[in-house]
Amino acid sequence: MKVVVASTEEQGERLEELIQHFYSVVFPQYFDDNEISEFIDLKILQLPNQEDEPLFTLDGAFRAICSMEVIMIILESNMNKKYTKLFNKNVEILKETGLFFPFTHRNFTSQKSKKVNTIFSMFSNSTNQLLM
Repeated sequence: MKVVVASTEEQGERLEELIQHFYSVVFPQYFDDNEISEFIDLKILQLPNQEDEPLFTLDGAFRAICSMEVIMIILESNMNKKYTKLFNKNVEILKETGLFFPFTHRNFTSQKSKKVNTIFSMFSNSTNQLLM
């Protein structure tokens, strides 16, 4: 018999924060709004509905949180090809925990990715609280 401990409420909240960060900060730097909308339709980085997924265990949630943070650090700090293996390993961990993330490091390093204008993205965070 195997005992599995469920993930905590805080872990679930942290996962949601990280997913929101991907959609509002990371993805707009590399993809246009149409592509990001398609990611939502494809359920990329969306929490599964079934509570029996590995993501909803204490270990699975911890591994997913760590993997998402590592991927974000690699992407946000513009680390080069030296970290490709680490990036891809963390993508595999996300897949193991039940999060769909069908990207490789190459998807974020192509020339096309660098030309996206984040200022006008409907997914990026606003710079001001109020608009008059």
